[in-house]
Amino acid sequence: MKNLILLLLLLPFFTTAQYKIDKNKILTGSLIALSGSATGFNETLMHHYYKFKAKFPHANDQWFNPQESWVNKYKDGNCEEGDRFPMSSSLLAFTTDQYHLNAMIRDVSLLAAVTFKIGGGGKKQKFIYYVYDFLYYSACYSLGFYLTYGSFH
Repeated sequence: MKNLILLLLLLPFFTTAQYKIDKNKILTGSLIALSGSATGFNETLMHHYYKFKAKFPHANDQWFNPQESWVNKYKDGNCEEGDRFPMSSSLLAFTTDQYHLNAMIRDVSLLAAVTFKIGGGGKKQKFIYYVYDFLYYSACYSLGFYLTYGSFH
């Protein structure tokens, strides 16, 4: 909660006359927040599954619990028997459990944010604005992370 309060205190910094939050920053910031949220979800699943299960008692452990779900990628749950279906342990691992789905959401949203930032607003700017961008996107990521991870604590 302290981190969320700190992030809210930083909001006026991002609304100064010199630093504009335009449509591109809103889109890319939202994607970065989604990435942070996916990371927060994974951290909860990996290290506090009992808290997740307390909030979602009917959740399927074979899909959500990384201690059990990692075997979903393999034939009969046995890694020595190979992939359950083509590329289930590599490119398509995100279809086998929540942990890998969250990891895919994290990676795709980060890459999309970078793509949109470069393609939609990546004009040359003063160095200080790169520092502002770094702080803004760090705050977006942290906000997504703490809203998800913090909701289990």
